[in-house]
Amino acid sequence: GVVLALSGFQNPLRGHLRAAAAAMGAEYRPDWTPECTHLVCAFPRTPKAARARQQGGVVVGARWIWECQKRGRRLSCGPYLLDGSASSGSEGEEPEEAPPPPRPSP
Repeated sequence: GVVLALSGFQNPLRGHLRAAAAAMGAEYRPDWTPECTHLVCAFPRTPKAARARQQGGVVVGARWIWECQKRGRRLSCGPYLLDGSASSGSEGEEPEEAPPPPRPSP
């Protein structure tokens, strides 16, 4: 039941995140729409993240995708939520950590 959009990631990382989510059964949308349930975001305070929150979406960091993939199941979003509550704007922020995808086993 996960329908997600991505925000703030450049290729090839964007493609890796999309592929990992799709491999676990999530649906991808190229932009946030009302049918989306999750926004996987590089930065917590962006207009897209604010819109997602206003529309009842869950805003998480890329680590959520990697950890779900690593454990082979959908994990609770709680530890991966980006709440956007810091006092400064996004200028000068570091992006949410997004490690490269794991290498396939030989």
